[in-house]
Amino acid sequence: MLCIPLMQQMQEMNCLMIWLPALSRQPDGTSTLKRPQETETGPSKKHPKVAEQELLPDSHLSCILEFDGACKGNPGKSGAGVVVRRSDGSVIAQLREGLGIATNNAAEYRALLLGLRYAAKKGFKYVRAQGDSKLVCNQVQDLWRVRNDNMADLCKKVKELKGNFLQFQINHVLREFNADADAQANFAVELPVGEIQEQSNFTC
Repeated sequence: MLCIPLMQQMQEMNCLMIWLPALSRQPDGTSTLKRPQETETGPSKKHPKVAEQELLPDSHLSCILEFDGACKGNPGKSGAGVVVRRSDGSVIAQLREGLGIATNNAAEYRALLLGLRYAAKKGFKYVRAQGDSKLVCNQVQDLWRVRNDNMADLCKKVKELKGNFLQFQINHVLREFNADADAQANFAVELPVGEIQEQSNFTC
């Protein structure tokens, strides 16, 4: 009689347990084989690839506009803030404007307009605007419909100002990457309506 050590028997039983397919009981009482669940190896649908930004020319005519609106209540006392940078990240100017009573979305649009007017006035031709308002960024790109008359008027003004530039793009960024513009917007809340302040390092 062939004797097989106990440890070897257990190992063989484990192997059988690993490779035996599971049985699935059907409503009619029959049993069918159930395939093991396969591991997904493709890209996760929860993390779609972010669209790559178009590079701005390395030129003194290029700038980045970081814009944000602040609102103490909605509607409430509001302000617009902008940080203007060169392509290398160095600060050209910091802008803020008191808006009086406005909605948060209106304050975001007013901040973008403040930055675009500054860029046009200084002769910039290649502009990238970026802010943390998905509504503004998507409406300006015609990805979202504009349903509010006031927003439609502000969006129209933005699109008209775009015509001053040879290249214009607008990108949505997370709030933590827009902190400098947010700070300017919060300073602007305390300004009188229509007052614009500018701290500039602009050189031609």
